[in-house]
Amino acid sequence: MNVLFCSCVILINKSNEVLICQRPTGKFMQGFWEFPGGKVKNNEKFNFAAVREIKEELDVSIETKKLLFLMNIFYEYPEYFLSMQVYFTNKWQGRIKGMDNQKFKWIKSEALKDINMLPASKNIIKKILRNKKTIFSKS
Repeated sequence: MNVLFCSCVILINKSNEVLICQRPTGKFMQGFWEFPGGKVKNNEKFNFAAVREIKEELDVSIETKKLLFLMNIFYEYPEYFLSMQVYFTNKWQGRIKGMDNQKFKWIKSEALKDINMLPASKNIIKKILRNKKTIFSKS
């Protein structure tokens, strides 16, 4: 089974909402919602991949030192095994826009459990909800 290395970022706005993006039509698990991020390239560090992917997907810039590590995720999909590092921040430059014409929205963290998120995101959501005071005060 192939291993896919990814990173994602939980972006937090001034209203303490988190950004989620909808997977576009034609992509694996289309229509599901996810935290923005993507694949780590060969010889690329996870945090640098997170910054690059956010720029490519949302056209905003994040300094790697502004990313705060949240957790590692390991999840087995039928097609591959996912190894992902998850970060969070409330510090970025630029105005968010979907560069791949994907839908995105800001939601309160409590609403995450009611959204059709990717299966690997379930443990991220649990961690966010268990550690809300820490996450939203540090970001």
